[in-house]
Amino acid sequence: MTQFLSHRGESDDAPENTVAAFHLAMERDSDGIELDIRLTADRQVACLHNETLEAVAGVPLAIADSTLAELRRHWPVPTLAEALAELRPGKIMQIELKSSPELIPHLKTVLDAWPGDRRQLMLSAFDPENIAGAAHAFPDLPRIWLADLEQWFGRFPEAAAIAEQVKRIGGTGISFLATEAATAGFVRQLHEADLRVVCWGVNSDELGLGMAAIGVDAMTSNHAVALRRKWRLRV
Repeated sequence: MTQFLSHRGESDDAPENTVAAFHLAMERDSDGIELDIRLTADRQVACLHNETLEAVAGVPLAIADSTLAELRRHWPVPTLAEALAELRPGKIMQIELKSSPELIPHLKTVLDAWPGDRRQLMLSAFDPENIAGAAHAFPDLPRIWLADLEQWFGRFPEAAAIAEQVKRIGGTGISFLATEAATAGFVRQLHEADLRVVCWGVNSDELGLGMAAIGVDAMTSNHAVALRRKWRLRV
């Protein structure tokens, strides 16, 4: 029952982290949307991955130092509220916190105003401080710590070490860089520790299919719907 989440929307076929990419994911009946959020200079919660617009628009405009209107002169930057408006009932949205914990109260304002079902939402972050801050502000939402496990621990770790780290920072799940080092037994142990298990960095369909085979709860992919179709043909 692995969920295939559209990474920054269906970003192989539409510009990443835009309403077009989110809409395409929902139009294709993706299991959900993964997106990134940052805080702009005028304190808008905007959907952007990098610290500047260089990668997407070729403009070295810093997100934190620019207003939403200034950013939109160069790229169709949606707010999180606009992204949430695209989310259909029963679908998941994984919201990755990219800014500092200063973002969290502004995120809370957006989510508290959203009339949808909060059970569709989960938060994620690489920075343990963001996970800890989210635990205080959003005790009702899943909080997924993102990590390259081998880089963080110096080697591929035991499930118990991951569970200890996740719970120490206030998380409820782990999203690890997809790797052939992960096994079904590893995922089972994480589940036994009451953690949601997600993976990212699926750089080939075979790797993604392998992650589904070991039982991860969800994964993010730039072409999630097509990858899900391949998985269903296998099972």
